[in-house]
Amino acid sequence: MHPVETILQTTMNEIKKIVDVNTIVGDPIYGEGGAVVLPVSRVSLGFLTGGGDFPTQTVTNADKSDRSLKDYPFLGASVVGVTITPKAFLCMRSGSTTLLCADCDSTLDRLVQLIPGVIEQAKQVVRTCKEQTQTDSDPCEP
Repeated sequence: MHPVETILQTTMNEIKKIVDVNTIVGDPIYGEGGAVVLPVSRVSLGFLTGGGDFPTQTVTNADKSDRSLKDYPFLGASVVGVTITPKAFLCMRSGSTTLLCADCDSTLDRLVQLIPGVIEQAKQVVRTCKEQTQTDSDPCEP
């Protein structure tokens, strides 16, 4: 096996150790009251591997024909860059699920996040009004 192949194989094995499914969707975090939080991240990865056989001194054309490639020393390197950016947290509690954005950029993003909570609160108000209607003669009056 050529040394470049060895470097590539070692690099890929190390990348597999760094980036697995638990890096993207993290391990669940258990909180009080049965709450579960799942972190969700974006993983960006880049790597470069290369190398070559280089003569130790100036070689003439006549010398090149006499020497095989394996006689030259090998120089190789591998570089890996990984960026893990938290994007959101998936929160589950009491049968309801909420997605909390970790990097909301605009007011619109925040409004979209608030919609499920507003709907849930509206349902609760309607439920309360219905219960009061059944027990009181004055429905939903303060």
